[in-house]
Amino acid sequence: MGGPTSRKTGVSAVGEFSVDSPKVAFLYATFPRPTETFVRRELTALWGIGAEITPISIWRGDDAFEGRKIDRFRFRELWNLVFWLPYWVLSRPQAFREVLGDLWNLPCPSVQNWNETFLGLGFALVRAHEMKRQGYVLCHAVWATMPATAALALKKLVGIEYSMGAHAYDVFRGQGDWLLERKLREAAFVRTSSASTEERLSELGLPSEKLKLVRRGLSKWPSVTERGPFAAPIQMLSVGRLVPKKGYFEQLLILKALLAAGVKFEARIVGGGPLRDKLERERDRLGLAGWVTFLGALPEDEAHALFSESDVFLFTGKVASDGDRDGLPNVIPEAMSAGVVVIASPHGGAAEALEEGVTGFVRDPYQTDQWVELIQGLLESPNKVISLRKNASASARIQFDVKRTARELFANLLGACKG
Repeated sequence: MGGPTSRKTGVSAVGEFSVDSPKVAFLYATFPRPTETFVRRELTALWGIGAEITPISIWRGDDAFEGRKIDRFRFRELWNLVFWLPYWVLSRPQAFREVLGDLWNLPCPSVQNWNETFLGLGFALVRAHEMKRQGYVLCHAVWATMPATAALALKKLVGIEYSMGAHAYDVFRGQGDWLLERKLREAAFVRTSSASTEERLSELGLPSEKLKLVRRGLSKWPSVTERGPFAAPIQMLSVGRLVPKKGYFEQLLILKALLAAGVKFEARIVGGGPLRDKLERERDRLGLAGWVTFLGALPEDEAHALFSESDVFLFTGKVASDGDRDGLPNVIPEAMSAGVVVIASPHGGAAEALEEGVTGFVRDPYQTDQWVELIQGLLESPNKVISLRKNASASARIQFDVKRTARELFANLLGACKG
């Protein structure tokens, strides 16, 4: 469980492309969104290799990104359903029977999913004819929720092929997306970024030839040559939303045990979320107020600066009561690239990036003593820490270079366009 994966990503070579790029639409729920850093990096890298990709933001977002226009869907366009809904009902009755039959026969997972589903359908009904006229060959739905609903409907209405992303949130939380199985079945391929989610998609019946494991990429590589062993107090960092699946209550217990064992540290937790008040009260109850600071959500550049200042990155993810869990969070390779020693939970996909004892460590967040013993050992092994820093940074460059991962994704997009 602790070693890096060596699965096929769907392409055998990722060099420069010499073919003309087909016209592809990338469908987003909201774009750009500050917290979705890998999404922005990936689109920039795809543009950099000549991919003709138009970002379409269905729910809010900005009008431009890096000097390029974003095609924003406006809510007022839904008034056009007065014309387009009866038009498509009459011209594509079979498509309506199939999709509405699924919606009728399957329970809706949540009110949020209900809203996302019908907004995605509304977008497709209004925009289908125009997108066909504009010559789009493929739609790639970045997420399996609203964007993939829109992509599925566009295929049913005007025959534009689609591919889609499916990540941990999309397939593990609750019952998954309302139309997930149909979306998976009809997609040209499904991209995921973690082996744990890939395994789940296989369990749902997705054929292996349609599964494409393409990691999320990084574009910045901090220097780690000057980074030495740990010095007291150890600088500890966690980054992530304050939600149940992140295991922050378990993390506080680990920090309490470290304090009881005499380990001197300063811990910073970056991220906002609904559990902040409860977590701060629990921190105070455990007597950690002087050692643990909740910084809230920070701008991207400020959060990245903290990686270079930190010694240990703690990831204590778990499976939440609704089944939600992390795949391979972006913060793991980001910490590795900065030479931070990562200790990650085996729950979900975080461990996939790490080679045990070489580029990081995997420990169960429910086994507090294992974390204490490991950190105490690292304090007594300065050469080991220096080696870990260098190995982690080198491994991140190999596994997560966005120039390479973007080429892998583009090769799969080209394959889908060729049919």
